[in-house]
Amino acid sequence: MKHFAIGLLAAFALTAHAVDEASVGVKLHKQSGFDYVTGGAGAEAQAFAALSARYPVRIQFTIDGKHADDISGVKVRMLDTKGEVLIDAAAEGPLFFITPSSGRWTFEATWQGQVLSSTKDLTGRRYLDIAFDFKSGK
Repeated sequence: MKHFAIGLLAAFALTAHAVDEASVGVKLHKQSGFDYVTGGAGAEAQAFAALSARYPVRIQFTIDGKHADDISGVKVRMLDTKGEVLIDAAAEGPLFFITPSSGRWTFEATWQGQVLSSTKDLTGRRYLDIAFDFKSGK
């Protein structure tokens, strides 16, 4: 039990220390009152792992079911229940994290003519991990 408590405290200290975007070199974006970060390729993946607890919605883009570090230019939109677009941005890598409040949200991702969509309910302290898998067209 003592080792568990020490491990838990160490994990908390690491998380508490690395939750600021600037401290891990990730640019914070804001749109319609929502924060988001995008990127996560290569060495930046560790920074996104450190930030993940701050973002209740975490979107990952893959190609043909495989991790896609080199993916870019994915158009991401977040819509409310009325269809109003609250975030309209281009992803700068395989990850896109957002901080919406509780509610029903539709997330859309468009890449090379493919449009993928997912509507999810976000409640309380719940996290949503959304995977959009694009086809390479090969």
